[in-house]
Amino acid sequence: MQVTDNIRNTVRMVILTGLLLVPAFYAMGTAIDLEYSWLKRAAYLLTVLTLLAIPALLLKARTYFLAEGILNFLFFPIDIASLHLNRQSTSTVFLQNIFETNLSEATELLRSSWLPATGVIVLWVVYFAIAVRVDNRRLFSWRVTRTILYSAGGLLVTGIAAMVILLTRFHAERDIKSTLSEAAGLVWVKLYKIYPYNLYIETADLLQMRRNRRQLQQQVATFRFGIEPVQREDPELYILVIGEAARYDHFGINGYERNTTPLLAQQQLTSYEHVYTQANVTAQSLPMIVTRANATHIERAYSEKGITEAFQEAGFKTGWLTKQVPYPFVDRIMRTCDYSRFYAKGFDVDNNYDGEMVTDLHGYIEDTLQFFVLHSLGCHFRYEQRYPKCFEHFTPVLGQSFSYSMLKEENKQMLVNAYDNAILYTDYFLSELIGYADSLNRAAVVLYVADHGESFWDDERKLSLHSSYQVSEYEYHVPMFVWCSEEYRNRYPEKIAAIRRNSRTPITTAAVFHSLLDAAGISSAVDSTLSICSYSLHAVDTIDVIAGSGQQVRWMPPTR
Repeated sequence: MQVTDNIRNTVRMVILTGLLLVPAFYAMGTAIDLEYSWLKRAAYLLTVLTLLAIPALLLKARTYFLAEGILNFLFFPIDIASLHLNRQSTSTVFLQNIFETNLSEATELLRSSWLPATGVIVLWVVYFAIAVRVDNRRLFSWRVTRTILYSAGGLLVTGIAAMVILLTRFHAERDIKSTLSEAAGLVWVKLYKIYPYNLYIETADLLQMRRNRRQLQQQVATFRFGIEPVQREDPELYILVIGEAARYDHFGINGYERNTTPLLAQQQLTSYEHVYTQANVTAQSLPMIVTRANATHIERAYSEKGITEAFQEAGFKTGWLTKQVPYPFVDRIMRTCDYSRFYAKGFDVDNNYDGEMVTDLHGYIEDTLQFFVLHSLGCHFRYEQRYPKCFEHFTPVLGQSFSYSMLKEENKQMLVNAYDNAILYTDYFLSELIGYADSLNRAAVVLYVADHGESFWDDERKLSLHSSYQVSEYEYHVPMFVWCSEEYRNRYPEKIAAIRRNSRTPITTAAVFHSLLDAAGISSAVDSTLSICSYSLHAVDTIDVIAGSGQQVRWMPPTR
């Protein structure tokens, strides 16, 4: 009887261990780092097993499996999702995106992915039902405990030794102390890719990042750009429209084979050929559009004020209208504006279209100096939700109720059709905005720029949507154009000349902040090398960007 109980208990523990290893097995089949090498896969699995075993040295069996279930198994879908979307383990930015996703979007994703979500819940129930029946006794004898500790120590020493050899090979002149320190750091970095420790480390990093940003935000209250109020009698209007997930090469005005921008093509505007966003995730890219931050100094977005506050210092009234949920960074800025509105409808509800912002803008216009930011839904997935049915020009599409399981390459053409319809509606939305600004008979500027692009299985990497861990032209090359009213063109002909002259100059979205202030004649806070209104604008050939993993990457974008 005792033997039978021991066998049952052993079987339970084997099943639980197998469930704990599900993300590891999935990583072995999908992670880029483990491709084409069985040796790497074997070493990865051995490392995961060793690291999972270490807590078992301190805890009894039932306590161990329950603790691992709470700290590990409950969160394994996050790592599976990251591996599925990015073919790499969870990153801090990926976690940030999850925590900052609005409730309606998350609910919609779960509803449309009900089958895998149900499977996950069943696995949770099975896991904890088995875990509570495990005998609560020590898992390992002292002999096995010593073996595990020796193995862990051996792995650590071997890893550091291997790194020391590599570093010495390429940097023979370095002293042993600095080499050992760097080698240990590189081994620690490897834990960022090993489940479940990657989740623990990334979560700790995310919490620390949020603490650091809160501390930086305390500096904002007293921050000033040092701008003197401008003295003008006539009203002026400046509008920044932040698009969502828009690709440069899907705009008709940029040479796309489909005429997705028939109305904008009739406007007198200047479209820029080589504009690159600095991140392929909204939460990272938007702060670098509306502040003086960039990929190498992202902290400036949280220690300095933003573009609306710079305009306020110059004596402008400001407003922020957003169709997207204002996460803390945006919420802080909106609270400082003279007018603000959040359309609390969520991403996937009927009749939630960007054109509503143009109608509401009418009620905020005054005979004074004004600056507005309009943050649109643009081409955010699901594309069919971004436009009224009358704009469904390119067909067939998947329809508004399709499952996320249909987001695969074989459905690419239907997805692209819906995406192009969303751009067709963006064309209408922007044309209505320009038409209204033009009707005011005042100096007015509308600058449109997308926060990032979108991938559609465009090359051998088979990337889709955005926030990819790999840098892709399709996610970083974004549309940007400038429209200026006749009154503005007559009042500032030298700026118009520069705007047109610079249309083929490669730049990043860091230019938006400086260009709009320069366009409004607020020069004291402007870096002229970053302004499209200046003949001093510098072209970029290599830029620093932030990938979906949160890693800063130096990238040389193609220019055609």
